[in-house]
Amino acid sequence: MKCPRCGLFNPETAQRCDCGYDFDTRTVKNAYFKQDLPREFKTYVILAVVLNVLAALAAVASRDIVNIMLAIAWSAAVWWLYSRLVAKRNWARLALVVLTFPAGVLLGLSREARLYCLQK
Repeated sequence: MKCPRCGLFNPETAQRCDCGYDFDTRTVKNAYFKQDLPREFKTYVILAVVLNVLAALAAVASRDIVNIMLAIAWSAAVWWLYSRLVAKRNWARLALVVLTFPAGVLLGLSREARLYCLQK
């Protein structure tokens, strides 16, 4: 049977999925499987740092206070969302996809990133 939460195929006799979904009660318990921080997250952080540095350099080069403030706000939002992503908040993964499009699509489409976020 396919888990409605994570999409993993389980034996018909399974009571719980590895993600923690209980098939009998249809609730989520602690996951049996604990995944380490996916490699995609580490790659994403490097990409986010590069984008933040480029945005900051462009803002400083323009000498426009509005651009500088926008670069600071964008950087703060990305870092806060990334901290929520590491804390396994799936909504943060989706928000980062939108905020850092098109580079964020790589993170958003990653199956490992999705499964990591679904763990409790």
